[in-house]
Amino acid sequence: MRPVIETVGGNALKNSLSNVLDRTVNEIVDELGVQYSDMVNIEKNPDGSIAAITLKSAYINGYKADLSDGCSDRLSKFDKTEVPIPLGAIIGFAFLDSEMFNINVTATIYGFAVTDVVSKFESAGINQTRHTIYLDVQASAHAYMGLCHLNESVDETIILVETIIVGEVPNSYYVRNE
Repeated sequence: MRPVIETVGGNALKNSLSNVLDRTVNEIVDELGVQYSDMVNIEKNPDGSIAAITLKSAYINGYKADLSDGCSDRLSKFDKTEVPIPLGAIIGFAFLDSEMFNINVTATIYGFAVTDVVSKFESAGINQTRHTIYLDVQASAHAYMGLCHLNESVDETIILVETIIVGEVPNSYYVRNE
């Protein structure tokens, strides 16, 4: 019975953890209403072309702290959940896998989240650069279900802001094939 509880409970825990993270991050992002200009300083040359893009570290670190606190706060309120275990999975009879024959096991859950804000530049065409600032969230949860101890983690990447920086298009373009 233990392997079934570990498998079904682990999947349920991972699903719950992912749902909590998604809801929390979406609520905080919507609440703060972040724009690209909130996260970067754009320095321009006298002719108006972009000379440099620098991140507003203090703003980003505060934003990261808000997201991390929000995720950890939600996970700390997670506490207990009921996980339905199909009786058919325990005793090996598929006809007992319907919801009528579930055994509810209470899971006591403890979790935490770690966030990191990442800035990435990548080519998006001739003299075009995509700048993406995204959030990496890694959350772990531990659950006790009867005599079973479960550990699950979820890694999610959420785009916070993205823009395309367009430079001047050259008069000619040469690609060397080797």
